[in-house]
Amino acid sequence: MSIQTKAPGYKEVADEAVFQLDCGWEFAGWMFALMTAIRDDHKHSGGANSAALTNLGCYLSESHLGDAEAVLAHLNENVASLGGVQ
Repeated sequence: MSIQTKAPGYKEVADEAVFQLDCGWEFAGWMFALMTAIRDDHKHSGGANSAALTNLGCYLSESHLGDAEAVLAHLNENVASLGGVQ
């Protein structure tokens, strides 16, 4: 992630927030596709690939959660340094 510890200004914080929302939207699309694959695997293959697909979902979610928590913390620090919500 590319968030700076101290934001130079409101525009930079807003730009980073929009970028992070776009990343979250993309991740949600990946998870939707994965859940659809699991559903279809159960429907058409009796769940033959469901265990591997579920493990992939857990891995992606766990790795994304740590990144999302770090990004949120940095965004909050940057907003607070500009006198925003605390």
